[in-house]
Amino acid sequence: MLEDVLFGNLSMPGELIRVVVAFLGVAVTAYYDLFNKKNVPNNILYGFLAIAFLVNLIFFQSDIFWFSIALSVLFGIIGFVFYRAGQLGAADIFVISSIVLLLPLHPSFVGLSFNLPFIFSTFIFSGVVFALFILLSFGWKLYKMEEVKPKLMYALLFIPYLLFAYVYMNSFLFSAVYFALISVLLFATIFFLIFKDDINKMLCEERTIPELEPEDVLALELMNKDMIDRYKLPRLITQKEIERLQKTKLEKVSVYTNLPPFLPFLLIGMILSLVFARSLLLF
Repeated sequence: MLEDVLFGNLSMPGELIRVVVAFLGVAVTAYYDLFNKKNVPNNILYGFLAIAFLVNLIFFQSDIFWFSIALSVLFGIIGFVFYRAGQLGAADIFVISSIVLLLPLHPSFVGLSFNLPFIFSTFIFSGVVFALFILLSFGWKLYKMEEVKPKLMYALLFIPYLLFAYVYMNSFLFSAVYFALISVLLFATIFFLIFKDDINKMLCEERTIPELEPEDVLALELMNKDMIDRYKLPRLITQKEIERLQKTKLEKVSVYTNLPPFLPFLLIGMILSLVFARSLLLF
């Protein structure tokens, strides 16, 4: 089935409706993620997932239907792992699963030579846009800070990057698109490693235990290790953890309250995928 889906002459039935529903759903959730303190109402998330499944069922095509179900479950499991690690919100998992159900493949009008899953190119473009945001936004904030403490040893990573650039630019596989995408991602990664401590401080603030909310992410990197061990502090806060900590003598913890919203970048990645996904296959 997998070979038939990826390399067969298949197109998604009802693909225009699938695209419209997917973009509307992500646009609505991105709005709440951006303007409602990253809090997307559960009813919207459940409704989006249910509509995605229903649309997939209405425009049933056996291979595509089961491929989308399998892919959605896979990303749901991976997303849950990242959620428990405090790297992804529960809302993000619902939205990603809904996208996969609606658009397991790129629409035919994108013009790909084989059926690459739509979510793959979406993640690539979303990651690049997010990397540019990190470079520009945090670069400007760091510039305005009176004192920063960069870890300059990570600047040595530019040496292997330059070697990679030299080899890749002289390779018969060279692609300007790939080179640009990889460069942005690597530059943002090195930038973050150099200024990691300063950026983490920008992203967090102290909260008392009663102020904690479920799904808060603790900034364990900035907290005393003895305190973390003594109170067995997890990365991701749940309601059960809040109730437990309220019975202790712990007064304040550091919480990542200023993390950038994820869903707007996902929406931008979807738009770019529709327009530029074909460029990912050009060498």
